[in-house]
Amino acid sequence: AMIVNRAVCTIVGSGGSRQVPVEQFNTGPGKNCLARGEFLLTIDFPRPAARTSDAYLRMIPRTEMDIAIAGAGVSLTLDASGKCTAARVAIGAVAPTALLVPEAANALLGSTLDDTALTRAAAAASAAANPISDKRGTAEYRKQVVGVLVKRAALQAKARIEAQV
Repeated sequence: AMIVNRAVCTIVGSGGSRQVPVEQFNTGPGKNCLARGEFLLTIDFPRPAARTSDAYLRMIPRTEMDIAIAGAGVSLTLDASGKCTAARVAIGAVAPTALLVPEAANALLGSTLDDTALTRAAAAASAAANPISDKRGTAEYRKQVVGVLVKRAALQAKARIEAQV
């Protein structure tokens, strides 16, 4: 959710401060971009444009378990006619780190989020995924699920924009 909303990390240390897009903060499982002596000071979010909303969905195997099989976030901006003028799509739990998927966002741009655009976005997200197989699900299942979540999150974000008007 932070990735699609363009969050920026402010990192400080003895050498000063720097800003890093949140999608670049985690560099691998249990690893991040902090250098020795640095710490994360803030995570800031820019104000969204008018007619912008987002949604984040995740699939968990059981309600008692908080570990996701797959997750997807989508942020959309729609013009007055319902055409997508800006989009960001991110996926999680299907690669070593959460991923921004520009190809999925590009599939939504210029569309009214019709089934063709949603199917292309889902396929791009599935193609970008690089999951593992484990006791929660196979890699193939996770790739499929993340595409479904992208479609659903895009439709939920669209509905939230339409409800604002």
